[in-house]
Order: sequence, then structure tokens, then C-alpha cells
Amino acid sequence: MTTQANRGERLIKIVRNWADDYEQICKQTQDRECTAEDFDPIAAVIATDVFTRIGVFKDEADWPLCLEKYLQFAGTSLWTGKLRFIHAMDNIVFQELEETITRPHGENVVYTMSVFEFNDDDKVTALRVYMQQAQQEENVLILGTEKK
Repeated sequence: MTTQANRGERLIKIVRNWADDYEQICKQTQDRECTAEDFDPIAAVIATDVFTRIGVFKDEADWPLCLEKYLQFAGTSLWTGKLRFIHAMDNIVFQELEETITRPHGENVVYTMSVFEFNDDDKVTALRVYMQQAQQEENVLILGTEKK
């Protein structure tokens, strides 16, 4: 097996562990306050000084802002991610998930494609998230569908 193939396997493992860690954090913080320390396993694989996340609405966040958003979400929602596709190429991992987000008022299922970019030290420097979902007026994640 080539060095490039080994690196691809390593990067895929990092991305899959991120998803598993995030799911566990969401589960574990339903009955207690979610803290920054809960996200230490994810922060450990990020180059936090240069990290940028671009979300589905082209919203950009550095690691401190991303962590703040994660803290707000994790304690209020359950999240699961069913793997649909994953592929590593050079320093990038493409991951497609079927995500289920469960909140007290209901459940939402979306498909996401996330692009993880890594530095030479196998740390995530960028994350770009793209999303598909069914169009439903009551779905708060869709912009421009609210009743007038």
C-alpha cells in the first residue's frame, strides 16, 4: 500500500471519528450543560489557529465561533449521521451523510456533503458544508419559504 493511500485512510478515520464524537457529544449533553471541554476530541484534530468553516448559508466561522455554535446546538438537539459516501484525495476528504436532527418539536433529515481540508500534519484547516433537504414550509432550515 502506498504512503498516499495510508494517508487517505488516516484522514478518513479522522473524519469518521469527528462524526462519531459529535453524535456522542449531542447525546451526552441532553441532560447537562454542554461545555467547550466536551469538544476537546474534535478540537484535537483541528488546526484551531487557521481553521475556517463555511456553512450551508455561506456563513464563515473560525474555530472559536464554530465552537460557540456547536455548544448552542449540541445541548438542544440529537444528531446522527449515516454515512452515504466518503473519499479521500490528496489533502481533502469528501463525506456525504444522511443527517437526522431531532429536537423537541420534531425531526429533520438532510443530506450533507462536507469537504474537509487537511494540512501536512493531518489537522483540519477548513470545512465546507453543502446541504440538500426536502422542501417543507414548516422546516425552519429553508430560507424563503415562510408564509407571507
